[in-house]
Amino acid sequence: MTKAIENQTIGPLPKRTRPKDARVTRLGSFTYIPKPTSDEKANGVLAKGGLSIRLDVTDEDLHDFVHALSVLEEGLSRRWMELEA
Repeated sequence: MTKAIENQTIGPLPKRTRPKDARVTRLGSFTYIPKPTSDEKANGVLAKGGLSIRLDVTDEDLHDFVHALSVLEEGLSRRWMELEA
């Protein structure tokens, strides 16, 4: 492990923070469409080939998971660029 990598840490993710700018995301062969922020009664949808599944129970967890992956991706991209500079 290099010295540059040893000194870098990834901070903990905030609990249940939902970004206001939720976006449609590809998850393998599925497309995740988060619920609109303006409608609390609506749920997110997982779609594939014209078929869709309404996410009554797992929408919040899936949304948080996708958000966590986005935060990690941004952090790793930034660190990668710093190491190359």
